[in-house]
Amino acid sequence: MDITNVQHSPMGAHASFTLGHPGPHGGLGLGLAGPAGQSVYVAVEDAPGSGTYHALPFFAADQDDQLARFQGGEEGRPPVPAGPLTAFSADRVEQVLDPVTDRWTVGPLDFAVHSPLGALPEPGAAPDEALRRAVLPAVLAEFTVDNTGGSGPLRAFVGYAGSDPYAGMRAVEGPGFTGIGEGTRTAITTDAPGARTAIGFDIPFILGDGRHPGDGFGLGQTGLLVFEVPPGERRTHRLALCFHTAEYLTAPERCRYLYNRYYPDLEEVAATALAEFDALLADWRRACDALGAAALGEDRAFMLALAIRSYYGSTELLEDAEGRPVWIVNEGEFRMMNTLDLTVDHSFFEARQHPWTLRNVLERQLAHYSYTDRYGISFTHDMGVANVWSPHGRSSYERPGLTDCFSYMTGEQLLNWVLAAAVYAATGDTAWCAAHAPALRACLDSMLARDPGADGVQTVDSDLVAGGAEITTYDSLDTSLGQARSSSYLAVKGWAAYRWLERTLHALGDPEAAAEAGFRAGRAVKALLSSVGPDGTVPALLDEPDGARIIPVVEGLALAHLTGTDVRSEPELTAALRRHLLAVLHSGRCRFPDGGWKLSETSDNSWLSKIYLCQYVARELLGIPDDADMAAADRAHADWLRHPTESRWSWSDQMISGVAAGSRYYPRGVTAVTWLLEDGPR
Repeated sequence: MDITNVQHSPMGAHASFTLGHPGPHGGLGLGLAGPAGQSVYVAVEDAPGSGTYHALPFFAADQDDQLARFQGGEEGRPPVPAGPLTAFSADRVEQVLDPVTDRWTVGPLDFAVHSPLGALPEPGAAPDEALRRAVLPAVLAEFTVDNTGGSGPLRAFVGYAGSDPYAGMRAVEGPGFTGIGEGTRTAITTDAPGARTAIGFDIPFILGDGRHPGDGFGLGQTGLLVFEVPPGERRTHRLALCFHTAEYLTAPERCRYLYNRYYPDLEEVAATALAEFDALLADWRRACDALGAAALGEDRAFMLALAIRSYYGSTELLEDAEGRPVWIVNEGEFRMMNTLDLTVDHSFFEARQHPWTLRNVLERQLAHYSYTDRYGISFTHDMGVANVWSPHGRSSYERPGLTDCFSYMTGEQLLNWVLAAAVYAATGDTAWCAAHAPALRACLDSMLARDPGADGVQTVDSDLVAGGAEITTYDSLDTSLGQARSSSYLAVKGWAAYRWLERTLHALGDPEAAAEAGFRAGRAVKALLSSVGPDGTVPALLDEPDGARIIPVVEGLALAHLTGTDVRSEPELTAALRRHLLAVLHSGRCRFPDGGWKLSETSDNSWLSKIYLCQYVARELLGIPDDADMAAADRAHADWLRHPTESRWSWSDQMISGVAAGSRYYPRGVTAVTWLLEDGPR
């Protein structure tokens, strides 16, 4: 099996049942910056009545001796029962993963976890019943045990070891179901007849020496659901893995999870999930089929499935004090809220799945997190961090006087808002563009002011940097990608924004502004073409012709194409970028030894989200063959996510020489959804 953790997450609950990496590296987590770090137990008896078990390898081999705290030393302590639990070897376990279902099979045991995918209706604009089902804070699971060849009843169990120091394990009960949970926030429940709950210090304490569960003991942080399968039968037990947070979540503006409208507690979540299990799963499977990820090759399908699950694991659907919806995508392990340079990369996925969430973020950004510097309007890097809203017009991230990480991203965030708006507009909401015509004109004016030479390229820094220098989203790389001034990466991105503004402002009755946008787009192309070196490559910084070469100079072509620009109408530009990309890849300047793509020839820090987008450009827009060389890159990129230790972080973005080093547990990988738009082999 793969050893990569997968975030099995509801939509908009910032919750995850993370599972897949051997050891205690998963579990049920709410609002966390990484996996919960819990032992998860999915086990079956070795033989009827044996009292020994084998389990999927997702638990700690050494149990925490909680019992010692009660028995006060060695003298007089009863002997610890022999450990009845052994992990199946990972190489024996078969695994199948798609965007909805993650399934493990070994021996008589089959365990499948199903996560939501599909419609997320807009609150207030869709039937209440559809919204109620979509925001259910639960994932589903099926635990199948095969005892068709058994001579007696076969015991099996599912459970977890809680990690909340402020909440104990408890039985979770309701009409027609039972379960175990930790406090009021997480639970595993079932409607299987005859299932029993058990709580104790560890597995030996609960089940060692043939003990029977369900004796009402309440101490300890391990909780189990125990099943018995009669001889000659194969039974599937339905499970609901539930999450709930009732309190207000954010400050100083108070918001709470919107699902509280329908689900006041864990018990209500469990009752709904189990009662509607079959219908929910059928809806999710239909959405998975409609997505079409199965048409991708094995490595691409794996990366897309993993990315979609990590995206939803970072999402929050809240409502404010007036009941208005608030959509937040947290920045993975960093937990910054609606980071705008991620918003633009999420926009392709959101526009496809639930475009209103993209509009919701754009409007909040404009209303509360825009600001004006010497040159005009721009937008903050983020809206806050860890459920704390930043003061309006400010981010949690940006500081003056810096030239690298934590400096201002003023120029790029201006482009990001425009281009995310363009992706949203491509869903057909022309009325939204008309209503925001003044903001679009202000954005154009600000872009023009940052290009005083009228070359179509940003050549000045915001005055807010106060002696520092503006940066780009590539804040952890060197100046080849990290510097905003004269950046070829931003020049192509700016060209994409100018082309969209040209068409949009013309349609909105502002031909003068449209003409100026078109003129600057043409100037940007001229600047890029004039920078091409003797080897056919474009420098990372247009004013440093002998400087580094990068892959993301082509990234803006995706944004142009996906917002309605016919990139083939700029044949000189596309031809130049094709020659550039082929040159830096085939020469090895932008390749790692394993075949993976290296975003900059001068940095070993490469970001998978951006690689995915540039691969789309290469194949779909530049006509670079989807050949064995491309397949080798896919295998390398997938293997980065299967790293023996760092794969515990599920989908991660920043890879240093192929090892996750930052931006972990991260939502940005949904740029891979662009692969589904390609016309050729996938």
